[in-house]
Amino acid sequence: MPNSNSPDPRTPDAEDAPRPRCYRCWRPATMCLCADLPTVPTATRIIVLQHPHEQRHPFGTARFVRLCMPDAEVHVAHGGNDEVLHCPIDVPPGTAVLYPHADAEDLETMAEDELPPALLVLDGTWGHAKTLYRHNPWLQQLRHVRLTPREPSRYRIRKEPQEDYISTLEAIVAALRITEPANTRVEELLVAFDRMIDQQIAHVATAERQHRTRRERQRPSRALPAELFADNLLIAYAESSLPGGDPDQARELVQWVAVRVDTGETFEALLRPRERPPTAAHLEHMQIPRAALDAGLIRDAARAAFAEFAGPAPTIATWTATTLEWGTPLLPPDATAICLKTAYCNLRNRRAGYLEEVVQREHLTTVPLECSGRARNRLGNALAVARWLRRVGTVPGTNHNRAAPRSGC
Repeated sequence: MPNSNSPDPRTPDAEDAPRPRCYRCWRPATMCLCADLPTVPTATRIIVLQHPHEQRHPFGTARFVRLCMPDAEVHVAHGGNDEVLHCPIDVPPGTAVLYPHADAEDLETMAEDELPPALLVLDGTWGHAKTLYRHNPWLQQLRHVRLTPREPSRYRIRKEPQEDYISTLEAIVAALRITEPANTRVEELLVAFDRMIDQQIAHVATAERQHRTRRERQRPSRALPAELFADNLLIAYAESSLPGGDPDQARELVQWVAVRVDTGETFEALLRPRERPPTAAHLEHMQIPRAALDAGLIRDAARAAFAEFAGPAPTIATWTATTLEWGTPLLPPDATAICLKTAYCNLRNRRAGYLEEVVQREHLTTVPLECSGRARNRLGNALAVARWLRRVGTVPGTNHNRAAPRSGC
């Protein structure tokens, strides 16, 4: 599938090539931790609500929870159209949120029969944790417990804002020492944590310093890709999910919608899950009824239906490359793909931010479309941006604009 924004694979730049990475522990392949990670079962159920910015952090400690604790859960709170990180979780009765609220009880002073059977921990920076707490009012209905750390954080490669602040993993271990004093395997989590830190510090100390030649920064052309002005241009949006909410599974495409830029004609396909369906919380987030998804098309039927709608040699534009990645199983082999976000950044010579921010910044109006779920607004916003780009951007092969961009950008 041609992609006008992809670098030529025949001319790789060795300096810029990314290091091979283990996508289980998210560390460089040469520093993979997986072989030394313990398995630590617990009677106390551990539930982690993670800020999306923390999900791919190379030194994030919630990854130890997911990889080492078979009875634990990690839920990532992804923002919706309004970027509110609302993520309702079905927690067992008696669950307590570990959060330094003014009314929180100190775990260490609680009687044994009062200790919570499950702990919910917020993962992220302290600013992220406050955002998660604010965006999820249901957390405020749970019991609140807190810890009084007896020693400073061991997190020597990531600075905490205060001496008594500790990482997510350290907080979980400290809590389990109280709720399960006989579970000596809990300490193995800190051994693995210390090993990661020592390994990183040793790597930084011994790594050969590469002296790179400073390259003159070239201002990119503000001309938009010629494909944006193609006659058969479609704007697409995809929804995907983790089967059963399992973070160890590959994401699966569950909805694919597209609109023809010139006519506004729309296409929609809901894809029947091949394995486990999305969680109830994620279905609510996507605004897709479970029954509608169960009655959806199989992948081959959806691919054939979209090929008929798209026609020969279509150009498919999405806001992000991630959408293209999710929709790849449905794209015709003769399709050309472009990324609207890249085009916008090139035109404005600035970071784009979220799609909804661009719509607001450029004073655009969401195009009303006939499709279901939150995809209706997402696709309508992408269509509004695409039409605006075609209207104001530099026409390929010319030295003039169709219309002058707004000032002050």
